[in-house]
Amino acid sequence: MDTLGLSLRQKKLLHLLKGMDTFVTGSTLARQMNVSARTIRSDVAGINQALLPYQARIYSEHSKGYLYIARDPEAIRKMNQIDNAFFTRDERVRYLSFRFCLSDIPLNIYDLEDEVFVSHTTLEHDLRQLKIKYVLSDPHIPLIQNKDFLSFAKDEKKRRYILNHLFHEDWDYHSRDNAFYGYHFLDKQTMSFLMEEIPAHLSRHGIFMEDPSLVSLNLAMAIMYHRVRSGHPLPDEAPVERTDLSVSEAADELFSSLENSFGIEFSRAEQDEIYRMIADTSLPDISGVSFQNVSDCFDPVILELSDTYLRRVEEVFGLDFSRDEDFYITLCSYLRYLTTSQRIYNAQENPDILRENLLPEYEIAWLFQDLALQYLGDYLSQTELLYLAHCISGALEYLADTHPENKLRTVICCHLNMPAIWALKRKVLGAFDKYLDIKGILPVNSKNVLDFDKIDLVLSTVRKTITNHPGTDTIQIGTLLPPKDYLTISSYIQKSRIKRLCPHESDSLEKLLSNAIWLEKIKPGDRFAVIETMCGVLLSEGVIPQAFEADLLRREAISTFAFHSDLLLLYSLVPASRTQLLCTVFDHRISWNNHKIRIAVMAAFSREDSSLVFLLNQVFNDPSLDPEDLKALHSREEICRFFIERNSLPSTGRAQSPVRDPSPTFFNDRAPVPDPQSPEKTRSAEV
Repeated sequence: MDTLGLSLRQKKLLHLLKGMDTFVTGSTLARQMNVSARTIRSDVAGINQALLPYQARIYSEHSKGYLYIARDPEAIRKMNQIDNAFFTRDERVRYLSFRFCLSDIPLNIYDLEDEVFVSHTTLEHDLRQLKIKYVLSDPHIPLIQNKDFLSFAKDEKKRRYILNHLFHEDWDYHSRDNAFYGYHFLDKQTMSFLMEEIPAHLSRHGIFMEDPSLVSLNLAMAIMYHRVRSGHPLPDEAPVERTDLSVSEAADELFSSLENSFGIEFSRAEQDEIYRMIADTSLPDISGVSFQNVSDCFDPVILELSDTYLRRVEEVFGLDFSRDEDFYITLCSYLRYLTTSQRIYNAQENPDILRENLLPEYEIAWLFQDLALQYLGDYLSQTELLYLAHCISGALEYLADTHPENKLRTVICCHLNMPAIWALKRKVLGAFDKYLDIKGILPVNSKNVLDFDKIDLVLSTVRKTITNHPGTDTIQIGTLLPPKDYLTISSYIQKSRIKRLCPHESDSLEKLLSNAIWLEKIKPGDRFAVIETMCGVLLSEGVIPQAFEADLLRREAISTFAFHSDLLLLYSLVPASRTQLLCTVFDHRISWNNHKIRIAVMAAFSREDSSLVFLLNQVFNDPSLDPEDLKALHSREEICRFFIERNSLPSTGRAQSPVRDPSPTFFNDRAPVPDPQSPEKTRSAEV
């Protein structure tokens, strides 16, 4: 069959576009793919050239973006899959991983160079990346070198783990196979049979699994079948103690069916491995669980871990989640899942974009890291933290429900007749009832009769000034409340919640920037040299302890701080002697996680000022920050003026980026805490 001959990045771009039924902007695609808009334009041109003979095309329209249209999308999807392609390092590493997993003998290095069409130096770089993925990380399989020959250790279980990962990491949830590659070693007929057979047996015994775990189970059994047939069974081990009767019966019935269908017998070790996988990844039935009987359903260690984490969240950020029963049981279920050896996560979305949309929640999730090390033996990965952040976002919604006194007191000021105003009010309440308390509907020309002392927000359908009251903001909306207005209101609510969570004076940002330590015209090294230099300054000033730098480096290693080009916010919640910003302006940009950084802000917080991390994340990691605006900032004065003015702007003019989750968050009951302690005078160094 014909193939399109696209690089892996182009395949991913085409796959992304084919899942969208409306125009998507180049900037949105660039952020999703973690490349520049120019690269997107170049890749679209290359894809269109490949699609030319097949009546398919990516259309582009000014101000709208790109839209993929094909007469036969399924044919294009199949042509976009290929087993072996060597355009990129990712593709070569994938191919080499397959070769090492499936080969019974060591492979000659020079033969591998010829197979993937690269130089010896390039192959060495590819092998280094392979080691990072599978030797230094799970499953930690040794890569053995004997002179000019390489091989994976003869560990069948670890080889199967890698094969499963290779098929699963780019699984196409719109279809029944990998999004960018053919089956390569697995045949489609066997996979189709298993994907019908396995869920049927699980359902018959009341066993439910998350979709990523079910896909991995399907792949594990297909891999098992082919490896056993080719003479590579699992070695005999002591039988597993089967404590879950339902899972044991389902596994036995499943194997009986497969043995009859395939005409092959599977050993006890093979059956025990599948039993263990089902038992570890199946979802417990929590439909009848409550605070009263939760101890009957979860191990005491899980309950202790959950309780300890919730106490820490309340101590550090003043957020009390303990009364949210549904959240507590969900949290216990997730922590139980973290203790299993077979946990599988769907991590196909761009993690940087997810973090941008869950910045406050992700910070709350990060508080779990020390507990993860203590109770689970290791820190959580970025993906595991993101799922915990998702869970926390639901808990914050509950707080919004249960604290109606924190709603924003709002009036709708409209120039239309009553039926239209009433409908507009219903639309606003339908979307934001948890967050807005509509105090009344105000005709435009009656605005002077209202006492705005008790009004936080005005939603106005006209451009004229409604009030100049210092405590009241105005957002202009359309009479039909179009989608952009939902995003504008949502963004305003999000910022107001973060202000509530940071109970400092409204000029906290101005104080922090004016009292910051400034380093200007610095010649940068690599990112670790930058971190070391900036931490060294704060250490010499007596601001941070030694543990601050270690914690910051650990965060960077697990989940990089770099979200945007030109601007970087670095921080740790290890308590500092005082709250302090260190702002560094480089004389040229430095590469950091595929972004070009010219301004780096390092933040240290005293224990009582920990919640300021939410404010700084909102200011410096705001998705609506325009890269062109940041490029124009070159001096301390320009940077301070830009962010202070931007942070104090009323919400009338700026809609948030569409990538931000339109559901606002955040409530906080904690008492006000003192303002940040700052040094008496501002210091500035020029190097």
